[in-house]
Amino acid sequence: MHKLIETLRLIRIINCVMAMLGVALGAHLVEAEPGYYGPVMSALCAFLVCAAGNIVNDLIDTEIDRINRPQRVMVRRALSRRYAVITSVILNLAAVAIALTVSPAVTATGLIAIGLLMAYNFRLKQVPLLGNAVIALLGAMTFITGGLAVDVAGSFHLPGPLIPAVFAFLFHIVREIVKDVQDLEGDKKLGVTTLPQLIGVRQSLVLALVLFLILVAATLAPIIAGWYGLWYGVITVFIIDLPLTALLLLICLNPGDRLLRIGSTALKVGMVMGVVALAAA
Repeated sequence: MHKLIETLRLIRIINCVMAMLGVALGAHLVEAEPGYYGPVMSALCAFLVCAAGNIVNDLIDTEIDRINRPQRVMVRRALSRRYAVITSVILNLAAVAIALTVSPAVTATGLIAIGLLMAYNFRLKQVPLLGNAVIALLGAMTFITGGLAVDVAGSFHLPGPLIPAVFAFLFHIVREIVKDVQDLEGDKKLGVTTLPQLIGVRQSLVLALVLFLILVAATLAPIIAGWYGLWYGVITVFIIDLPLTALLLLICLNPGDRLLRIGSTALKVGMVMGVVALAAA
């Protein structure tokens, strides 16, 4: 039981479930009869790819996590590195095998996601902003994957999976910048160059705020176009846009550790609420 619990911590199960929800929502937003097999299997594939990527990330970032996130499984040596490596390989292989039973399009997105995660973990996370953009792209791809599991052409019609994909991209890149500021000390000590080191903490947070304001404008577009209903507007404007804008502005003015932690968590909660808003749309 202890090993199972630590494994769930290692894969960061909440992130994996969010990837599944992204796929499910993408399938839901396609204007075609969704069926069940394709979306369910694609969601499971996303869960497994995300889990494997998180394991590889923890394996590579163990030394950085000793400073930034000492509670992580590999830092505490709660599981062996051999076990973690084998588990990540099995999860990726299982994801590809499942994707092959759905469609060539879903298989392609699964392989691209695995490739991007490997590139990010081994190299791109050390490239300021590009690494952030890769994580944001992966978040956006979950919605597109859900659409592809139902109807390839319909995945790119508006409104559809493209709307949450754009939202997810902007949401993730904002959160990644905030996390880079939060992890500044550990990254510096181990020679990992991130955006806050290049342009400064305050400038990075201002950039995050500007990107979030672009996201706010994007979330209003479906309301103006008449695509989504009342509940989408209420949740988006009053639960996501206004509170998070105020919080990010406060963080820009006072970028302390406590506010950065709150901001990172609030942005993750905001992503979940965004899924709820789009499901209600």
